[in-house]
Amino acid sequence: MAYAKTFISTLMSAISNCSLYSKDHISVDNLTKKSIAILTELLTHKDSIEIMIVEDNLVINKTPERNAGHHGSNLIKRLKRKGISRIDFLRDISYSELKQFIADLSDPDEKLKTYPHIKTGIVNVRIVGDNMASDLRNLSSEQVEKVKELYQNISPYKELNISGLEEIVVNFIVTFKREANILKLISPVKAYSEYTYTHATNVAILSMFQAESLGARDDLLHDIGIAALLHDVGKLFISKDILEKTGKLDKKEWEEIKLHSLQGARYLAKTDGLTQLAAVAAFEHHLRYDCKGYPQLNAGGKEQHFCSQIIATSDFFDALRSRRPYKRDWQVQEIIALMRENAGSEFNPFLVDNFSRTLLKALKKG
Repeated sequence: MAYAKTFISTLMSAISNCSLYSKDHISVDNLTKKSIAILTELLTHKDSIEIMIVEDNLVINKTPERNAGHHGSNLIKRLKRKGISRIDFLRDISYSELKQFIADLSDPDEKLKTYPHIKTGIVNVRIVGDNMASDLRNLSSEQVEKVKELYQNISPYKELNISGLEEIVVNFIVTFKREANILKLISPVKAYSEYTYTHATNVAILSMFQAESLGARDDLLHDIGIAALLHDVGKLFISKDILEKTGKLDKKEWEEIKLHSLQGARYLAKTDGLTQLAAVAAFEHHLRYDCKGYPQLNAGGKEQHFCSQIIATSDFFDALRSRRPYKRDWQVQEIIALMRENAGSEFNPFLVDNFSRTLLKALKKG
């Protein structure tokens, strides 16, 4: 992240010098060469470097840059004047290409051109405004709709829309850092057929809330958000009649439901560009802390991944909070009491303690 910040600083210096002098000035030439060198290094293990503007924040490769300094602020202003809020620098970008981009950005009257290895556009990320309560409700509904659209396009024969997922997660990161009461971001289940999408959205928010309270870096926060959104993706390969059954499941139906962990993990493991944590969490979120859940494991000494433990805690909390045709919705204190009762067997005791403490603290602030 420090190297990315250096790139922003150097790039903005090149743009400023180009505005003061000209594209062919030696200072612009040197700063462009330095920018290319840094960019090439950043692209060594990546296909692209993505810079987005979310409100007045720079987000670099899905990670908000909180201390972008005056260079970052100036870059935001330049990009907004051009009507763009996203730049993707692709591998194999050339010196001449970057220099032309710098020249075009520095000239207020010049339109941005088409560049082979630089993609520009806008980010559709909605941030809460003055009417906080109303905006948060609308934001939550919008995100559920986006998750629904994404889930409805999932199939063994289609590629997963990674960019759509990442936009949702970046939106969550920026929003919940501004809202003390996390439950204001949680959506109610309006219809049973909507449960999978609403639940996935809520579990992502709760998991990222937990991770941030534990001091997780933004890149890990992003990966946990992606994994949580997809933890139940295997249910899309289960019969809809079983998923939407309002009565008690029989033994055969329950065995089919239990397959969703394995099916989800298999699907996600085959998806290019997706964090490995997504497949791990899909496989393990019903494994339990004591590994006595499902899928059953033959290998001894297996431990549930810490991030899977976080997602499992969020999964349980939201499942009990949600009103369903065959069950009532539980109150927060009731759920916490039950989680504490099952700490050490179903849940990591440390996570239960942290989750209950930070959640109750957040509720008091709200």
